Amino acid sequence: MIDAIQALILGIIQGLTEWLPISSSGHLALAQLAMNLQVPIFFDIVLHLGTLAAVIGVYRYELLSILKSFKSIHQRNGKNSEVERKNIMWGRRYLLLIILGMIPTALMGVGFRSIFEESFYSMWSIGLGFIISGAMIIVTKFIGKGTNSIGKVDAVLIGVGQGLSIFSSISRSGATISIGMFRHIERSELITYSFLLSIPAILGAGLYDLVFADNISQVEIIRIPIESYIIGTLSAAAVGYVSIKFLISIVNKGEFYLFSFYCFLIGSLILVSLI
Repeated sequence: MIDAIQALILGIIQGLTEWLPISSSGHLALAQLAMNLQVPIFFDIVLHLGTLAAVIGVYRYELLSILKSFKSIHQRNGKNSEVERKNIMWGRRYLLLIILGMIPTALMGVGFRSIFEESFYSMWSIGLGFIISGAMIIVTKFIGKGTNSIGKVDAVLIGVGQGLSIFSSISRSGATISIGMFRHIERSELITYSFLLSIPAILGAGLYDLVFADNISQVEIIRIPIESYIIGTLSAAAVGYVSIKFLISIVNKGEFYLFSFYCFLIGSLILVSLI
């Protein structure tokens, strides 16, 4: 059973680490070990709904443009204003890029699911994942400010980066933003795409777990008090919203690489403790 305090702690950790490039899966695994707690899959899905609400809140206007473009694919745009036409074209472009990015993410998520589940409970895997995340992120310090727009190849490569984050403690935002910087993509466009790409990934992963997970049962769900679900979700959403705004500011300032030092520190401490 997860009480209200534990739910609050897990929600805060989820909100902080889901979007900052320091790996939510790695920190949740460490938190479970520290509290001698095994978080049920359904509660983990609920926490992700909180952080999903955060990204939807931040990018609500961009999502609205994508939805409008999807609706207008088979409609004429003659009656739309110039601004509306530009928004529709932007939405269509991003809809295509998100679909392209989700293809490798989905293939990797389904194909390597069993390996991911094993890595989540291995301290060696968690430690190495933090080191790998740090290595990807620190390289961005030596990359100049990008000026390119996201292309189809970029979308696929960033989708591969998102797929890598199924492995414990490899950061999703760390991988996607780093790959985008390697491709010299303009920062604000890159971070927008990275966050928008996370939405179908989170929804897909949650749906996959609900359908295929062996250990989700009604007994497991009702054992956790309703207030724990509410507290965990709201804390994940609130902290997640602030985390997204903070990361946007850090990336635009060119200080993304600073997160690498934290990843190296945590990864090193974990690995040293195992020797």
